[in-house]
Amino acid sequence: MNTTKKLGYFVLWCGLIGCMGIIMVSASLYLYISPKLPDRDTYTNLRLENPLRIYSADNKLIAEFGSRRSTPIKYEEIPPQVTSALVSTEDKRFFNHHGVDPLGLVRSVAGILSNNDWGGGSTITMQVTKNFFFEGESAYTRKFKEILLALKMERELTKEEILELYLNKTFFGVSAYGIAAAAQQYYDKEVSALTLAEVATLIGLLPRPNAYNPLASKTDSLAVRERVLVRMRDQNMINSNEFDEAVKAPVTAFRHGRETELEAPYIAEMVRQDMIDRYGDLALTDGFEVFTTIDSTMQVTANQALQKGLESYDRKHGYRGRENHLRPAENGSIGHWLEVLQRTSAIASQQPAFAQTVEERSITAILKTGEQITIPWDGIRWAKRFITSSTWGSSPRSADEVVESGDLIRVMRDAQGQWILGQVPAVNGGLVALNPNSGGILSLVGGYDFNDRARNGQFNRATQAERQPGSNFKPFLYTAALENGYTSASLINDAPLARSDYRPNNFNGEFMGPLRLSYALTNSKNLVSLRLYDALGSDVVLPYVSRFGLNTNEFDPDDITVAIGTHALHPLEVATGYAVFANGGHKVEPYLIEHIDNFNDGEMFRAQPYTVCPTCKNMAVIDSLLDSNLVPEIPEVTPAPRVIDERAAYIMNTILRSVITNGSGAPANRAMPDREDIHGKTGTTDDSYDLWFSGYNGNLVTTVYVGYDQPDTLGKSEQASSVALPIWIDFMKPVLEGTPLASMSQPDGLENVRINRQTGLRASPDEDGAFFEVFRKENIPGSEDQSNQEGSGQDAPESPF
Repeated sequence: MNTTKKLGYFVLWCGLIGCMGIIMVSASLYLYISPKLPDRDTYTNLRLENPLRIYSADNKLIAEFGSRRSTPIKYEEIPPQVTSALVSTEDKRFFNHHGVDPLGLVRSVAGILSNNDWGGGSTITMQVTKNFFFEGESAYTRKFKEILLALKMERELTKEEILELYLNKTFFGVSAYGIAAAAQQYYDKEVSALTLAEVATLIGLLPRPNAYNPLASKTDSLAVRERVLVRMRDQNMINSNEFDEAVKAPVTAFRHGRETELEAPYIAEMVRQDMIDRYGDLALTDGFEVFTTIDSTMQVTANQALQKGLESYDRKHGYRGRENHLRPAENGSIGHWLEVLQRTSAIASQQPAFAQTVEERSITAILKTGEQITIPWDGIRWAKRFITSSTWGSSPRSADEVVESGDLIRVMRDAQGQWILGQVPAVNGGLVALNPNSGGILSLVGGYDFNDRARNGQFNRATQAERQPGSNFKPFLYTAALENGYTSASLINDAPLARSDYRPNNFNGEFMGPLRLSYALTNSKNLVSLRLYDALGSDVVLPYVSRFGLNTNEFDPDDITVAIGTHALHPLEVATGYAVFANGGHKVEPYLIEHIDNFNDGEMFRAQPYTVCPTCKNMAVIDSLLDSNLVPEIPEVTPAPRVIDERAAYIMNTILRSVITNGSGAPANRAMPDREDIHGKTGTTDDSYDLWFSGYNGNLVTTVYVGYDQPDTLGKSEQASSVALPIWIDFMKPVLEGTPLASMSQPDGLENVRINRQTGLRASPDEDGAFFEVFRKENIPGSEDQSNQEGSGQDAPESPF
């Protein structure tokens, strides 16, 4: 008996000592871990991860970058069926415990003693702590921290707040975080519109989201859905009829996502890079929404105009032949063709196809869908054999001269919806359109197809292609002349230059003798431009043209060919320069991002561009009126600096208008005869390597560039007016249609004077053939009868050549 009593005391003391040890260890762990637990602000202000979304100015989705999608939802917006399904499945005593369920912990202890598995036993509150704070930690440390934080969280939050937190942050498979994102991803619905079967499906996948979701396994998804429904029925959360209806419901889940609404991949990539530069890795995960300056209607038109123009040029120069060849199967099967087609991407609007049968005047082809199409003769007859950019074969007489059965070809629909033989252009180009009064980029296309990796599709030719602008540069030079003693009627000799190292020529090889400055620019006379540059000097010209935003750092001041555009610029740079003419002499900076919002923090950035604003000159007056409440509030703007004299800007506008009416821009005048507000200039480099057109009205400036990525001639007969200008017209004509005329008003200090076409002097009242030219009042030319013509601008400096 004494032995038994002693043994009992021993066991009792051992138990007490063990309990004390556990208490002391637990207390020590608590004292060690408790200060490191997150505070209330940390888990009530959690940042939800969301992708980067990019929009046009009119809120059309351009692109979405990032894999995680979270859509916040308040507890009040969560249907009771969702919380009932969650509680019945994950933690049926949720509303009765204080963060830790003792019965659940017993199961956890049993699990670790049997197989080192802490699975089960976690309450909803503990799952919140595990999912958000302790991922990757050891099972023992994590479980203890979960318990402590769960107890703390239950003291600081209501049950409803905990459920809201859980349902907003938990992973629901694929890329959805939170019940709202999951509802959109699987069912394209708001949470409030989910059926009971859909709710049970989403809650059922939570233990293993990537395995149990309905997209991964329909069988597993049905099994876990039924398990949730059974628990809801057994806990009287739904009745038998609701159970029966839901358990029989078909699986309707499908991968849904926000579809892009506007095709603008070059814009999307520009914004993505900009955002990464600003915010680093957070740019793609922190829920940024970027609203750009892009006008969706203009962007669609720009896409179509550039693609059409490049295709038109390419077809004009001949058919380069099939992309590949795969012999037809002897048994007539097309399976081997379909296999190749599945690996071959469409490029722009051009789909891959295999020629199946070739008749004399038609081709039957197979698309990757297996659909059989017929290409009639009208869609084939263009395909004369390509030899070089300047030479090609004769037009085909039958379809078998063009393709044979088994050829991998491109097909596309024409404007009438008819199938035609296609060809991915070897040439490329870019288009950019700006608001000249703010610099906002309204549309931008950097190439034929951004996704055409084989042809360097992601190279943005609108911002990265540095090419010689040719005569597109000349207006900047001539404006420098207008501000340095010349007038539009100044005579400059169009004659050969005698230099040992360089013998320049005009485009047509002809020389016309003394020419008025305005005529020389309208007709793009190279020799006049070279003499003008030499007379002014690089120390005058280069600093002056840099005012337009042109990077002249790489220009060689000793190279006279700067005058005819031999130094490289990119299209956005050129368009920015032409904006100065369009807005009457002010420098604006091109910009793309209007404002940036963040899901967690609200507005992060708003552009404050330099703006051409007539009221900005009188801001002091406006401020006084505002103080008196006499006018509505006017948004604060940053006035764009004036960089050229407004009178020089107006004179240049009149000359560039004459390019449209009488010069190489005449096709634009024929296409838009009622648009008296359009101005512009072509640019064709030596051997037609690069072709440009830049043109504008008072509200829109657009530059088009066309050329090969590896510089090569576009053809001896090609000019900017035949290649770049038609693209400009196809863009500008529809976007300007229905808009009011917008041109610079004639400023004070100018006078229109009738002059003699040959001499540039004031014409006599009865003189035939005279016409009006605009002059600064201090530079009005005299008549032939006047002996003193000082200040007339007629005695332009002579070139030393």
